[in-house]
This record gives sequence, C-alpha cells and structure tokens, in this order.
Amino acid sequence: MLVDRYSDFAFSVAFRILNDEDESHDIVQESFITVWNKIEAFNPENNFSNWFYRIIVNKCIDALRKKKRNPMVYPDANSWSIPGLYSESNPDTKLNNKEIGKLIRSLTNQLSRKQKIVFVLSELEGLSRDDIAEITGMTRTSIKSNLFHARKKIGKLIEKYI
Repeated sequence: MLVDRYSDFAFSVAFRILNDEDESHDIVQESFITVWNKIEAFNPENNFSNWFYRIIVNKCIDALRKKKRNPMVYPDANSWSIPGLYSESNPDTKLNNKEIGKLIRSLTNQLSRKQKIVFVLSELEGLSRDDIAEITGMTRTSIKSNLFHARKKIGKLIEKYI
C-alpha cells in the first residue's frame, strides 16, 4: 500500500535532485527497503511523508557525494526529460514543458547540494520551511539563506538564458 501511494512522489523527488532516471529508481527502491526495515521505529504521531522525504533526501545526498567522488559524464544530458512535468494532451504544451524541464534541470545542477535540496523541496515539491527543516535537519535560518541564494543564482542564470 505504501509503495502504491508514495512511489511516484518518491521518484519525482529523487529525480529532481539527482537528474538520473536509473539512479532515482534505485534510490526509490532503497528508500522503501529502509522504510520496511525501520517502520517499527517510526512514531505514528509524526508525519509519515516527512519521514519518508528525509529518507529519500538522505539517500540522494549520499548518491550526490558518491557522484562527486566518482564523476560520470553523460553524453546527451540535454535530451533527458522530467517525468510528470508535461501534459500529453497538447503537443505544443508538451514541447514547452519539456523545454522548461530541461531548463530547470540545467539550472538546479548549478546550485550547491544544500541549495538544490532546499530549492527542490520548497519550489518544486511545495513543502513548507518547517517540513524542510524536519526532513533535512537544517535550521529555518539555514533553509531561508540557502533558498535565497538558490533563487538569486537561478534568477541570474535565467537572465543569461533569456
């Protein structure tokens, strides 16, 4: 039941942070294994989705650290698409949303790890600062600062793009 309910959201978060479809699928699987192994430690009075976000984000952070140690080169990074970002109903809308997805992915890749995580959780996932603090363990001040710098950097990059 949890897999059915949370797998799409888990993949969306992982993909937006990692920008790698295969690795995101692996993170989702690892996250559900962690949930399975640690479900007894979960306090039902807490918010499950925030707990699950924390697991996913931590696994993504680990993957990003590993990538930094072992950088990989992808031959056609601009051809990737973000799942769930476009509408199938209108080809023009689909094309525009695909372009927006490429732009967002390109811009977020230029942020620091903390800025990227805070930006994805806040701007793309729509989480509150309290939820982000609970998920990341960062202070509200740190979240606010990272989000400010992420928005500022993305704003500058968008100006260059336009």
